[in-house]
Amino acid sequence: VPSVPAGDLTVRFSYIANQPAVNSRSSDTYGAATFGGINWNNVLVYPAHADRASLMIAPSLRFPSDWKDASGLEFNQRRQGLPGFRLYAPVTLAELVDSPVIIGQHLRTHPMQPRAGAPHFLHAVGATPAQVELPEARLKKFEEMHRQSELIFGPFPYSRYHYLILLDDSLPGFGLEHATSTYISMRGDRFQKAETGDGDPMSVVPHEYIHAWCGKLVAPAGLLHPNYHTPGRTELLWVYEGLVSYYDEVLCARSGLMSPDEFRHSLTGSIAGYELNAGRRWRSVEDTALAMRFLRAPSDSWEDLRRRQDYYGEGALFWATADAVIRAGTDGARSLDDFALAFFRPNSPAGEAPGVPIRTYTREDVVNALSAVYAGHDWDALIRDMIESPQDEPAFELPARLGYKLEWLPEPTELQKKDERADRGANLRSSIGLRTDADGKIISIVPGSPADRAKLGYAQRILAVGRDASADAPAPPNAPPAPFARLFSPGALRDAVKASLTVGAVDLLIAEGDLIRQVRIEYAGGLRYPRLVRVEGSPDLLAAIEAPR
Repeated sequence: VPSVPAGDLTVRFSYIANQPAVNSRSSDTYGAATFGGINWNNVLVYPAHADRASLMIAPSLRFPSDWKDASGLEFNQRRQGLPGFRLYAPVTLAELVDSPVIIGQHLRTHPMQPRAGAPHFLHAVGATPAQVELPEARLKKFEEMHRQSELIFGPFPYSRYHYLILLDDSLPGFGLEHATSTYISMRGDRFQKAETGDGDPMSVVPHEYIHAWCGKLVAPAGLLHPNYHTPGRTELLWVYEGLVSYYDEVLCARSGLMSPDEFRHSLTGSIAGYELNAGRRWRSVEDTALAMRFLRAPSDSWEDLRRRQDYYGEGALFWATADAVIRAGTDGARSLDDFALAFFRPNSPAGEAPGVPIRTYTREDVVNALSAVYAGHDWDALIRDMIESPQDEPAFELPARLGYKLEWLPEPTELQKKDERADRGANLRSSIGLRTDADGKIISIVPGSPADRAKLGYAQRILAVGRDASADAPAPPNAPPAPFARLFSPGALRDAVKASLTVGAVDLLIAEGDLIRQVRIEYAGGLRYPRLVRVEGSPDLLAAIEAPR
């Protein structure tokens, strides 16, 4: 911390926008010809020993005179009137840092139904007016999502809420929660495609909205401090992010943003994906939370062994398990919704001060709150087993607890076909154990898989595949690879894997640097697609979880 002279001090500096680090994408500042987004933490200094909850700041902002602004900040009504200038009402340092601003020539505001007396708005900026028009049907689904959220977490806790959405292909995708707003970046066509066959649930919207309760209103002990330069403790992010990652898709299902088939498809993919993750054998979910700053960026080499921020996705599977345990143990009388309501309910509707949580919690608090909802399970042991320990057994108990079993079938569902089209590459992790991009570059390998045993590696490129579906006999042991039938394409590789049922192997021509070699993958299992299949005679808890309230 530098030594600062006594008295008033004026600081002038320039901040270079549009160059975020992997950990700063959602807390950085962006600018384009017709719009921008500002995070105040990029453009302020504060006394080192100041308390962020009490230091007051009167922020102001200048922008082109034909642009508009949107933020969770309130205006200083006595000092308005100059085009391109906004003086905001004084706020604490905590609230200022928690209140990004979007600005733009084509800023569009969509008013929404208030919740608990708090007005809600969705603001969007993009390069063209057409990009920022959200279909009315999608807006209604978001409003239903708000209603369903209050049934789970209690009345909306703050006096207002603003979605602040940047729509442009040049920006990284992100979402960052705030108390009275959320800062989101999406592809430029997301609004236009929202209610078409190419649309998607935009699960980032409910995800960040839930954080108003889980994260902003109530937060893990030790995560936040009176200033912004003391590191926070992150071991409870499996609650902060894992619980939200579970409920964002539950809310998508309950509000119509996802169909029941889409909800089950997503859950199936998550379970199957984590069962293939070899890093679970040595690194716990809790450890991914402790190492969160180092795991956000994808790895170009053996990411399965290193892991990523799996306190999101695998944390969500813990909370799905907890929900199933409560529902089964109480014969459907109670659920995880009861835990969430008791744990996150605000002191008063739309009356909490933004920027600083009203209370914090520990691991013990989580155990006690779960026990208060259903005392018939050892919650301490479940957390220890699923969150705090590496996994010797890759399979999850979750499907059986929900009344299902995970099976592997040779043909994809329509949603899995849609995923294959959107992926552009070939995702064959569940069969031969690799994934490629559209040009054949290997971008993922499952440790211990047939592809791994064939000594394939990251950054190698598949040039051609051999022994296509016309082959009518298995390859004899130690036989040389057959002539290559097709140049690489995702479809050609899938066809070769499908043909392995009769051929008994998958032959590839591989480029690695300046070298080209032939590789045989010893595999005869064909294509494999995961499916959750009902177990007759058991309660269908998945149907109960996804049903609107």
